[in-house]
Amino acid sequence: MEVIEPLSHHELLLVIVQLTVLLFVARLLGELLSSIGQPAVVGELLAGVLLGPSLFGLVAPGAYEALFVVSESQFHLLEIVSWLGLIMLLVVTGLETDIDLVLANGRTAIVLSLGGIVVPFTTGFALGWVLPAEFIAAPAQRLVFSLFIATAMSISAIPVIAKVLIELDVVRRDVGQLILAAGMVDDTIGWVLLATVAGLARTGVVDVGTAATTVLSVLAFLGISFTIGRRVVAETITWVDNAVGSDAALLSTAMLFALAAGAITQYMGLEAILGAFVVGVLVGQVNRFDYRVRHSFETMTLSIFAPLFFAIAGLRMDIAALADPTVFTVGLVVFAVACVGKFGGILGVSRPAGLSVWEGITIGGGMNARGAMEIIVATIGLGLGILTTSMYSIIVAVAIGTSLMAPAIMRWSIPKIEMSEQERTRIERERYLQESFVNNLTRVLLPTRGSVDTQYAARLVSSLFRDRQTDIDLLCIDEFASSSRRGGGLRERLTRLGRFLAGGGVGSSETGPNRRADIEATDRRFARIEARLSEQAGSTRRLVRGLDGSASDTILEQANAGYDLVVLGERTLGSASETPLFSRTIDRVIQRTPCPTMVVSTSDAVKRTPALIDDPIRRILLPTVGTRSSRHAAEAAFAIATAENALVEIAHVVADPQPSDRFVGGADLSDARDIGGQIVDREAELGRQLGAKVVTTVTAADNPGAALVALADRNDADLIVMGSNTRPISRRAFFGPNVEYVVTNAPCPVAVLNSV
Repeated sequence: MEVIEPLSHHELLLVIVQLTVLLFVARLLGELLSSIGQPAVVGELLAGVLLGPSLFGLVAPGAYEALFVVSESQFHLLEIVSWLGLIMLLVVTGLETDIDLVLANGRTAIVLSLGGIVVPFTTGFALGWVLPAEFIAAPAQRLVFSLFIATAMSISAIPVIAKVLIELDVVRRDVGQLILAAGMVDDTIGWVLLATVAGLARTGVVDVGTAATTVLSVLAFLGISFTIGRRVVAETITWVDNAVGSDAALLSTAMLFALAAGAITQYMGLEAILGAFVVGVLVGQVNRFDYRVRHSFETMTLSIFAPLFFAIAGLRMDIAALADPTVFTVGLVVFAVACVGKFGGILGVSRPAGLSVWEGITIGGGMNARGAMEIIVATIGLGLGILTTSMYSIIVAVAIGTSLMAPAIMRWSIPKIEMSEQERTRIERERYLQESFVNNLTRVLLPTRGSVDTQYAARLVSSLFRDRQTDIDLLCIDEFASSSRRGGGLRERLTRLGRFLAGGGVGSSETGPNRRADIEATDRRFARIEARLSEQAGSTRRLVRGLDGSASDTILEQANAGYDLVVLGERTLGSASETPLFSRTIDRVIQRTPCPTMVVSTSDAVKRTPALIDDPIRRILLPTVGTRSSRHAAEAAFAIATAENALVEIAHVVADPQPSDRFVGGADLSDARDIGGQIVDREAELGRQLGAKVVTTVTAADNPGAALVALADRNDADLIVMGSNTRPISRRAFFGPNVEYVVTNAPCPVAVLNSV
């Protein structure tokens, strides 16, 4: 076996120094451009140009030659880093792409992409047909040359466009999504054209079979990706999150999928960036890859790898080559034809597509950016002997020049595009969902013994997460699972588990008649809970854990596996100062769990008649004091209300001062009432935004807890949802006097959402 020689000391040193200089200059210029109101991508592209032969090579030729005039194999090391940045940037683009919005505007995107392909292809072909022969590497192959120029004029640079859209904070706007959709269609058609022209250059004849194969390959890849691939990506990310539960694992998984898909599309002759983009779209649809993880990936990409990609792309530009008057003149003509063709094509179809003039200018300006895509096309043309060195420099100059134009045009035109009320509402909702408590709950743990309270908790969980891809794990504690170490056999452990689930409780030592009965009892308890979760969009799993220590230790150990919420169904024991409000097991879980908890306690009527669990929820009482925990409870109440078509009554009770605290006369509560009105109005605005029906109430009482109970009784509330932050006192968690009074005395079920 031949031993592969490692990089030499000098080669490794050189590539490290190159990356250091490129990243430093790219980030420096990016920040400078950002400080004057320009997108950082402009500075990042200029970094490569300035470090190339155009400036650095003239000012310090010795240093330039030592650093960047290197062998092909040495420069390939930089290209690998550049391609890695390109792949990551396409993943970010996919993450920001709303596939539903793109499909909803599919007709418009296709019309725009055809306008952005047909016109520049036609004008590019005509240009190639009349250019002087000295710009054609093989003058006898003018047809191939003209087709190649036409293809180069038709291409768009999705990475540049995406970076600009993200930096201008318009990637989620309708126009931003249209640009991405039309650009992807443009590039897909461009790859087909490039494959056809490349085949023609190699064989001298038009290879219709190659073009047909490319089209079919694109359709097959997209079809498999959005059917089988969607499920594989979602299930894999979910499994990784369950098994490992770290952001690093999720980021690694997304990158592995991107590299694998890129390898597949590269093997198919479709370019690796198509696979990376599709993976980004698929990963972005998985709820487990939430905003926090997505932001981490975007930050790493946009701060390190994307600047390196743009800087390395700019290195290829040699402005000195354009100093020749003939080359410069032809360059200006090519640049003008490229811009007029793309702008003319987009503006020509924008009106028939139902867009305004400013939307047409914005989309034309964005899609006019050629960027690295055209640089890749130029590199292929040079390698195939289609382009001369001068023509190659012209096309690279056009690629960089149009990329520098795009941010300025879009920054100028986007503010002139009026945002529709529908678009404004959608964007506001998306911004809220990014920071939403309920929307970012991806994993929920529901310990169960099959009690009435747990069943009602499952019913609320079903409504809370009905339209969300939230995965729910049902946990049953088998207190005898480890009894084999104490001499117990399998049959005894299963029997005791059955007795425990059937209500025997911790410490029961009775044994059942047979193993099958025990297993059936376990299944019945799980099935009873699962029946109330049947409409969930996410998955539901059964977990059976052995009891090593106490039940609370077992629940806490499981809760530490990366859950976002623990839901507990439990009856109350009272509200004495030394007695836990709930059982000691639940009390300890509440005090020590690493994530928020929701404790659900049913009313006496439901306990006596479990069939009432399924009664409709028509009215929800939502007490609020304006705190973060109250806001989280409000989100939960609104989610349940929209699923149940219920009315939410938002209530704030102003506490009357005690007689001993009053001075002469009655207390003036007008300021407190005004503040209470602002609190309930703020929550009501959120509720209406989320589609819930709401009413508000502000009242004053000596005992706010009693006032809330009376309000629930008077208005026939079916459920009370409250927020709380527990405060530890001696031996138990203390929810506050008002919460504890309501939980203990309410005429209906109560859900207490406890934030950490």
